[in-house]
Amino acid sequence: MSWGELFRENTHLSEYKLASEIIKLSTARNWPAAKLEWKLEEVYESDELDACLCGHPIREICVIRNRVNGSTAVVGNSCVKKFLDLASDPIFRAVKRVRTDNTKSVNVETLVHALERNWINQWEFDFYKDIMYKRILTEKRQAIKLQINQKILSRIGRPVFVA
Repeated sequence: MSWGELFRENTHLSEYKLASEIIKLSTARNWPAAKLEWKLEEVYESDELDACLCGHPIREICVIRNRVNGSTAVVGNSCVKKFLDLASDPIFRAVKRVRTDNTKSVNVETLVHALERNWINQWEFDFYKDIMYKRILTEKRQAIKLQINQKILSRIGRPVFVA
């Protein structure tokens, strides 16, 4: 078997394994219905490799939660993007952009994610949405934007779960 054939076969197997594992953790018993039960709970980057449900090693980690039964699962960003259609990829892209240049803006998906988790408050959310596409900010507004960026960046790390 050629390397290309092996890669395609392993990719297919990992897709099957992801679907199979998600279905096991879901109330629905078929893939189209099961994947609709899941929502993005948390995203974070890890310094150490973790493992996706599909078996691939991951650093961009998404914790997903089943809306129906409360189950959670750890899935890689690429699997979330390809198969579950949740907003993890725009969040990771925004974080990378702001880490490279903290004067850049995060996107709306990242703001919503941060607001829903109380990383930022409603005033900060509204302020940021108002200024995010403006090229020139006053010194005070720029300072507030940088503080909000820092709040968000500091939370995209391994979360602490309280039992």
